[in-house]
Amino acid sequence: MIKSQEEKFGKFKTPFEAEDLRTNLAQKGNYQAFLKTYSSNYPVITAPNTSSFWDKKFDSLEKFENQDSMTREKIDFIISLLPEGKSKMLDVGLGQAYLEQRLKKLGTKHNLYGIDISKKSITRARKNFDGEFIVGDILKNKKIFKKSFYDVIVAIEVTEHIPPAKIFEFYKRIHNSLRPKGIFIISTPLNEGLRYSKINPSAHLREYTIPILKAEFKLAGFKITQMKTFFAFSKFYTLKKLLARLLRRWGANNIVIKAVKS
Repeated sequence: MIKSQEEKFGKFKTPFEAEDLRTNLAQKGNYQAFLKTYSSNYPVITAPNTSSFWDKKFDSLEKFENQDSMTREKIDFIISLLPEGKSKMLDVGLGQAYLEQRLKKLGTKHNLYGIDISKKSITRARKNFDGEFIVGDILKNKKIFKKSFYDVIVAIEVTEHIPPAKIFEFYKRIHNSLRPKGIFIISTPLNEGLRYSKINPSAHLREYTIPILKAEFKLAGFKITQMKTFFAFSKFYTLKKLLARLLRRWGANNIVIKAVKS
């Protein structure tokens, strides 16, 4: 099956052809063949997701209130998905900590935990928020991933930084760390157009589609309960967002998924 698909799609000179195949197999529900495409033999995007790279990116604090409309709406939507009451919440790859900034502003109380590869990110988090924050690679660090410990785990703009051959290892860590019926929330870019660009400023390693995300979550043992897409309009945000949903002229630029450990 995989051989015939490779013949159909070519010899996979680029990682994007591999993502096209994954989308095709996911849409058909051919999960056995879909999983085989996560072999390290398939071409991948290379990018410098190192501590020094992200320290440079996070050199200075960026405030939530100064972000674009899509980012602010996305973070507020994620907050609306969090459990009521005081829960144990792990933020994987917390970066500029927009979620924590917003929670603090709203006065919402959660037991906060976080991990990021950037030392500067974690230093700021320890200074500005009450919680347990550690520097580490989410695919190597074991200290933060405590078995059946968290009520909710959030990964905002993280999965696109994980190589395909490692993504199910990541999902397994999340699944094992959640309590029964625990909540997993992610956001990731859509229709980013990396295949047409000569630059990759955010060091993304994946070009996700909704069918791929649905298939990955199903195979990783998560039941999706909510999804919402977002549009990155810089001007007339509210009007253009409405028109985009009515006219279906533009592809969404980001997606938030809430899933439950099954």
